[in-house]
Amino acid sequence: MKNLTIGTRLAGGFGLVLLLMLLMTVIGISHMQKVAEATRDMMQQPLAKERMISDWYRLIHTSVRRTSAIAKSNDPSLGPFFAEDTAASTKEVNSLQHDVESLLDTPAEKQMFADMLVYRKRYLGSRDGIVALKKDGKLEEADQLLQQHFIPDGKAYLEALRGLLDLQRKRIDNNAAGIEATYQHSRDIMLVLGLGVLALGAACAWWLTRGIVVPLGRAVEIAAAVAGKDLRSDIEVDTGDETGRLLQALKTMNDGLVEIVAEVRSGTESIASASSQIAAGNLDLSSRTEQQASSLEETASSMEELTSTVKQNADNARQANQLAMRASEVAQRGGAVVAEVVGTMNEINAS
Repeated sequence: MKNLTIGTRLAGGFGLVLLLMLLMTVIGISHMQKVAEATRDMMQQPLAKERMISDWYRLIHTSVRRTSAIAKSNDPSLGPFFAEDTAASTKEVNSLQHDVESLLDTPAEKQMFADMLVYRKRYLGSRDGIVALKKDGKLEEADQLLQQHFIPDGKAYLEALRGLLDLQRKRIDNNAAGIEATYQHSRDIMLVLGLGVLALGAACAWWLTRGIVVPLGRAVEIAAAVAGKDLRSDIEVDTGDETGRLLQALKTMNDGLVEIVAEVRSGTESIASASSQIAAGNLDLSSRTEQQASSLEETASSMEELTSTVKQNADNARQANQLAMRASEVAQRGGAVVAEVVGTMNEINAS
């Protein structure tokens, strides 16, 4: 991981966080879809059936009250007066029966519905019998049918409807509990994922920040040390990213500066040694110069003496030259005398 570039690490960290956020979104949408489906199922069947059965129950409850009133009343015109309402109620109940029956999907519902139809058939027979007896003016028979059959049949019919209605409401309550459980489960999952994403995001941020800030801080320390003329920093490079390359460049620069300083120090020592030698040579040259100056002074004195001697020699030479010239003249004269003697001797010899 240390050899990954900073850009790659940043992209990886943010990509992981974004992936987890996407996962959270997908899971959230999935659980929301489950809640929506459960709600839709509850609205389409149990709630719809509950409403239709509730309307059915209300109509039958009203019909039982209306038929009981007709049966107990001594007014023969009451039956015909409610005939239209009774027909409309019967028609609406028939429609509700058909709609409810088409929505039944469990064996328990179907069994309760079948039992309820039996009670309904008995109820309708008692109701129609009371209306017919009332129409024929048989009040006592109508009252007897009311007490012995209609009221028990109506009660059983209503209880069957009530049972079917309670079953639907129980199913709705179960669906609502399931929806609530799904919501709580989804909430817990989203909370856990949110905390996980938060923790992972914090960890990624810490890891990325540390991976960038720590090497940069070390690089700043090294640069400050170099600026402070301290080249003793121990630079370790353990990453291959941009900060690692920066530290490697600083290490190369620091090592180069150490070599330059070492070379300058060596050159300075050489210059100092040469300067010492030059100074010693200058001292020796100065001493020799002083000795040479003394020798020159002695030489000059000797030259002066030699010049005096040469002058004396020159005077002596001039004197010797004069003497030699004089001797030469004497010699010439002696030669002439000798020549004369030789001539004389020759003459004597000839004689």
